[in-house]
Amino acid sequence: MSGLTPTELDEFRQRGFLVKRGLYADADLQPLRVAITAALDAECDLLIAQGAMTEAEACCDAPFETRFGRVVHGLDTDSPAQRRILASMQDLFLTGRVEHAADSVAVADALLACIRQETVLDCVTSVIGEDIIGSSTFRIRGKIPLWESGRDQPYFPGEVPWHQDAGYMLAHCDAHLIVTCWVPLVDATVGNGCMHVYPWRFDQGVLPHYFGRRDRYIWIPDDHLPDTNPVPVEMRAGDVLFLTNMTPHATFDNVSDTTRWSMDLRYGPMSIPNNVDEAPESYTESRRPDSMACAPTEADFVIRDSAHPERDVVDGEVFTEIRMRYARQYVNPGRGWTHIRDR
Repeated sequence: MSGLTPTELDEFRQRGFLVKRGLYADADLQPLRVAITAALDAECDLLIAQGAMTEAEACCDAPFETRFGRVVHGLDTDSPAQRRILASMQDLFLTGRVEHAADSVAVADALLACIRQETVLDCVTSVIGEDIIGSSTFRIRGKIPLWESGRDQPYFPGEVPWHQDAGYMLAHCDAHLIVTCWVPLVDATVGNGCMHVYPWRFDQGVLPHYFGRRDRYIWIPDDHLPDTNPVPVEMRAGDVLFLTNMTPHATFDNVSDTTRWSMDLRYGPMSIPNNVDEAPESYTESRRPDSMACAPTEADFVIRDSAHPERDVVDGEVFTEIRMRYARQYVNPGRGWTHIRDR
């Protein structure tokens, strides 16, 4: 049976999360791993040509699971080469705000195929219905082995503190259930930084978040977290963790010798505020926040429109073009969270 069973759907609604095993075969994920490797190859080749790193520092013979971490750890702390590698490989979710050495369409093709994975879309359909918007804030993340100096880096791929996805979205979107699918590209364990979640129903709403960390993440302080025990969710590559936009979740330091690669994909019903048919220029400081897309600085796109299937985004070049249109759209009024110093 495709999609979620009634029992699984009830579990998802009552706990706010659900794991489905093996929704991606290894062959489904391999094109994305190859595209990530090619992107890292291109960045290393550019830096080698500039004399900013050596061929040995590129670790070209290292396996996918260890190479990125070895490259970052092997470069001088805060050197131009290290900053470039971190920035480019953290921008593989295609915001368009870093000029990559490699053509981004290869990553886009592989990522779009993962987003459109039928086994995943069938499960999402069970939750939000047949017509689906690709919520703009999808990510590819490489959590490298712990590197203490990295804690000063903005959005460094280490700990991601307790938060709800809704905390990053505009407040008028709280009424809309948005599904996050977290998918490891390698086995995810407590040691290398698997996801941790709190059981929390969608209708329990948003918890207080604060800002002011050096790494720029917002977070839920310990005394605002649910009064239950969090659940570490260890997974095999290709398993899928389904979350709602209200599920508190976090990942912690990677204390292994492998890089925990993962992707997080977000899906909403057609009814969510979105920017599919909007020009980025329509987002101005004077625009009412409650008229904006949930995440206004990134481009939403159509995954399934049963009435108008011609709107479905199925081509990597089109996908890339949609993303790049919003690469210089910075208007986001935010939610008005409090700085930790003012708590």
